[in-house]
Amino acid sequence: MKNKTLEFKQNDLKRNIPFAIIYCITVFVICYSYFGGLIGMANALNHLGSAKAAGLLVGLAILAPFFIILRLIMPKVKIDFFSEKIIITNKQTKKEIAYQEIHAMQLNITNFNRLDILGQRNEILFHIQPQNQPEILAQIIGEIAKHVAFVKQQGSKKYFTTNVPTAIYVRKDELLGAEHLSTF
Repeated sequence: MKNKTLEFKQNDLKRNIPFAIIYCITVFVICYSYFGGLIGMANALNHLGSAKAAGLLVGLAILAPFFIILRLIMPKVKIDFFSEKIIITNKQTKKEIAYQEIHAMQLNITNFNRLDILGQRNEILFHIQPQNQPEILAQIIGEIAKHVAFVKQQGSKKYFTTNVPTAIYVRKDELLGAEHLSTF
């Protein structure tokens, strides 16, 4: 019996980085050809009159389409929570994870806004990294915690200049004598 379903767009670095490189190269080649080289591009920027106008033009003409296209190409992920398992579906794959397979979960450890679901040998069964929806991760953790008792260890990690809270959730029945961990 299905308990809950969550849908979101997932960040996919394997797709994002090549797209960003190709997009930047394409925009540069088009501008280079249209304005007649680097000198022509510099002259066109100088004719705009101010740095604010140049920044606005670059933001609207180059960066806005980049972010719109990036949002469109991100894969949509659907997670169905059942009484004994999770089914994670996107266009290419369908992954079933039984709650008894889940040994631990790591939040914001390997990357910002990312949840890694780990198996018995600390292998990543699946990673979840929603695009611009960090609240999804709390919902996923809550749904899994309804079926698996976890012990939670909190910490923080610095990403650029911001301290981000991190958490490691380990199966309670696999930890003995872990006084420094709090129960989730």
